[in-house]
Amino acid sequence: MTGTCRNTARFAKNEKRWFFIGEIKSKAQEKIPNIDLRALPPFERHAKIIKAWKELEKGQTMRLTNDHEPKPLYYQFQAEENGKFEWNYEKQGPKEWIFTIKKLSGIAGKDRKQEVKELIKQLHSGASAEEVKSKGKDLLKTISPLELGLIEQEIIKEGISREEMRRLCDVHLEIMKESLGKTELKLKPGHPIHTMMEEHKKILEFLEMIDNAVKSLKTAKGFSEAREEIETIRHAVHHLVEADKHHQREEEALFPALESKGISEPPEIMREEHEDLKQRKKALEELAIEPEKTSFEEFVKKAAEYSEFLQKELASHIYKEDNILYPMALKAIPKKEWKAIKEKCDAIGYCCFTPAH
Repeated sequence: MTGTCRNTARFAKNEKRWFFIGEIKSKAQEKIPNIDLRALPPFERHAKIIKAWKELEKGQTMRLTNDHEPKPLYYQFQAEENGKFEWNYEKQGPKEWIFTIKKLSGIAGKDRKQEVKELIKQLHSGASAEEVKSKGKDLLKTISPLELGLIEQEIIKEGISREEMRRLCDVHLEIMKESLGKTELKLKPGHPIHTMMEEHKKILEFLEMIDNAVKSLKTAKGFSEAREEIETIRHAVHHLVEADKHHQREEEALFPALESKGISEPPEIMREEHEDLKQRKKALEELAIEPEKTSFEEFVKKAAEYSEFLQKELASHIYKEDNILYPMALKAIPKKEWKAIKEKCDAIGYCCFTPAH
């Protein structure tokens, strides 16, 4: 394995690592107000919380720290603000409870789900992307990745096939990117999701190398002028094929954990995408290993075709995992279960370019 990766360092860029664990946070999100209830007398706490809640704009979040589990407060919000808030724990005892409350649009939960389902069905029926984007932009900002994944699952169960759902992804993803932005997951190195996201960064670097090499190929007049570009493609695509270990860890360690929580369709769609991606990666690798089995013109044409597919589909796949599937997993899978997932990942093994884990 080390032999095949001996040249990785000369192509790799400097890595940025994350050393924190905490909440899922959008880069576009404003600074979250923090309220430490422990510093207040008990009789002042309720008024402080309600005042802060009323001052929040739709889509904003507040973080609270308490010295006991805030069940009464949660039940009050359920009774008085049903469908208007999203509650997430960051720490649950034993000495402190840290949790966030996000103000949603005010549309009742079931109605919000129904509206998102209708938007996706409109795309399926041929509505223009701009029209659906205009209708859905504000609504999608109030939908968590977990909720979005479950809604898509419901739609598939109602009759839209996985293949049809995948065909909708180009437009659907464009809307999600504008509405959700980019999600930053602050996790310690060694967490399975952290490792997978760090691998994604490397995979995107290899994609960029292939794209640049293919662009240079188009100005070459023959194989003799394209040796360096072909070697770059060969090197980079070898590492994309090596990423099959990454897919295997998702399919055999992460996805079963999600499925055990009743989330089955998003992992199944990702499995289907893995198969499509594997075929194109392998085809490009075979082309780069023996380029002169065909004419130079045909080689450039095929290399460009495979590269274009991977630039679009693999990058899109990574975006969906980083911003929807992984946050969904962190939300759905309890912390105590991640140790077993990590052990399964270790048993399967890692890519030759995987950062420290």
